[in-house]
Amino acid sequence: MTIEKKSDQKWLWSFVPINAAIGGLTTLLPLYIIDVGGTVIDVGNIVSAYSLVLIPSSILWGIAVDRKGKRKPFVTYSYLGTTILLIAGFFLTDIGTLLLLYACYAAVSTAATPAVSLLLIESSPERRLSMTFARYSSLTLVGTAAGVIPGAFWTIFLPLRPYFLLCAGFSGISLALAAKYLAEPKFALEREVVALTQESLVAKLRTVSMVFITIPSLEDIKSFWRLMRSVFTRYLPLLYLSSFLFLTAANLFFTSYTPFLKSRQMQDSGVFIVFSTLYILQALIYPITGRACARSGEERVAVSALWLRTFGFLAAVATVLLMLRDFALLVASIVSIAMIGAAFAFYNTSSSVLLFRSLAPGKQGQLLGIYSALSGIAAFGGAIVSGYLSFRFGYAVTFTGATVLLIGCALALRYALGNGSRPS
Repeated sequence: MTIEKKSDQKWLWSFVPINAAIGGLTTLLPLYIIDVGGTVIDVGNIVSAYSLVLIPSSILWGIAVDRKGKRKPFVTYSYLGTTILLIAGFFLTDIGTLLLLYACYAAVSTAATPAVSLLLIESSPERRLSMTFARYSSLTLVGTAAGVIPGAFWTIFLPLRPYFLLCAGFSGISLALAAKYLAEPKFALEREVVALTQESLVAKLRTVSMVFITIPSLEDIKSFWRLMRSVFTRYLPLLYLSSFLFLTAANLFFTSYTPFLKSRQMQDSGVFIVFSTLYILQALIYPITGRACARSGEERVAVSALWLRTFGFLAAVATVLLMLRDFALLVASIVSIAMIGAAFAFYNTSSSVLLFRSLAPGKQGQLLGIYSALSGIAAFGGAIVSGYLSFRFGYAVTFTGATVLLIGCALALRYALGNGSRPS
């Protein structure tokens, strides 16, 4: 199971600039929506549209990768499409066209995801698989941080709008690197290896929660809901409920977070500083999360991380209620986002391992398909509710709601680990 390499693993570096583009766009988009006259409702609608498109596109691209058997075209054309869309973003000033742009971005960028997952597995002997995924994860995190950090300086001296072109430049670099260094595997694998390899599942869940292997059938969904009837006595339903609450809380919080900072007159450079803190901290912490899980156990790490993240959300609520502004707002936001980001790194690794261990043999595709469907509902619902809730009732209510959901997530997970009937 090897790949024809032109130069060792230089091809892994092609994922750094594309993640810089993704990180930059994720921070830029809500700022730009507000800059052209949009509201928090517009931000919520656009983010929810992205989530809605992500569900069918992740399914269809996965099927296409399996049928085509080739990996490189999906990666290169995805990066090419992303570059074109980012350039187009520079010329758009209408909320409706920005929604369409982000929806198209969801469809195009997802094309590379299943191909990359398979290339990572096909690129290494089994004994080096963990090392390959660890390196990939580190490079993607470094890339994400690299795409956000320049914004802290860029927006002081330059307009916000040309940042689309910087992100397009990052994406274009990845396109060139992928075209040069990616090679097709000698032996193609099916996507089911995502469910059969713990390293691949954990790495994939760090970037996108849509991990469809097969499309869940109506009977699959019915059987799952029958299982959910015993949600308070069974491990798997409680684990899925906990994940659903976590993702809903995350989308409820982060969809409104940038609009909140802007509502307090924080400069664009300040927003980029806050999110640079988030991504830099995650890049530093992720490499040690595996050792922490090995030393303390995934269960303990996951629950502890959830309580730390809850404190981060509560700090954000306090920031709203205390009416902080200027430097005090910046410092409070950095402290809050630091707790939230650090907690996510530990939770994401530990919960992904717990999810992997919950996949009964022979049912990986069905269970991951249902998990992805729930993730999609959480992402869509959390984003769209966030915009309307913040607009009608204020940011304190939205952030408090996210905190309550996160507490429910922690309690569900703790109950699952303490009382649920775990899979053997």
